[in-house]
Amino acid sequence: MIKPATLTLQDVDIIRGARTLVSGLSLTLSGPKLLWVEGGNGIGKTSLLRTCAGLSRPAAGLVTWALGDTILSAPDAVAFLPADSYAKAGLEAGEDAAFWNADLKPVDMLAHAKTTSEKLSTGQAKRLSFAKLLATKKPIWILDEPLAGLDKSGRDMIAEHLRDHVIGGGLALVASHAPISVKDVPTQRLVLS
Repeated sequence: MIKPATLTLQDVDIIRGARTLVSGLSLTLSGPKLLWVEGGNGIGKTSLLRTCAGLSRPAAGLVTWALGDTILSAPDAVAFLPADSYAKAGLEAGEDAAFWNADLKPVDMLAHAKTTSEKLSTGQAKRLSFAKLLATKKPIWILDEPLAGLDKSGRDMIAEHLRDHVIGGGLALVASHAPISVKDVPTQRLVLS
């Protein structure tokens, strides 16, 4: 990526039910950068990520996405990886990947291409989901607990892809209970309390 990706939140409020999770948040993030979103269970990390991804509307305020000087829509700018993997039931991993034009090699899943989604381990399903994210080639990645269920090689693989994405000018927002450490990548922390 030549042009940096930018995500801007202006006076954003996020409310779920009767509870205010985020109030008046203003933040501008430009790639290359990784933002690590921290906080306890139920504090609003996923709600914030979904709002940043354009999947939920803020109760107040504005969220915008851009690539260089060009304002983009959320679907054009953002690739979102939820905490739960999303393998298509009944398909083999290779068939699911092919539908998304995703490559299983960068996520070390070629040996499992013929395994049906129901038989994938949690880590294998997470790798398949990450292959789909890679295929989107979107400038902004938003990842909810991407390390959960992965072994050390899986966590290292995610870190390597995050590094490549951010160094290429991309922006990544990652909610994780485990520390996010990606070598040579500017990282900022946002702690929700």
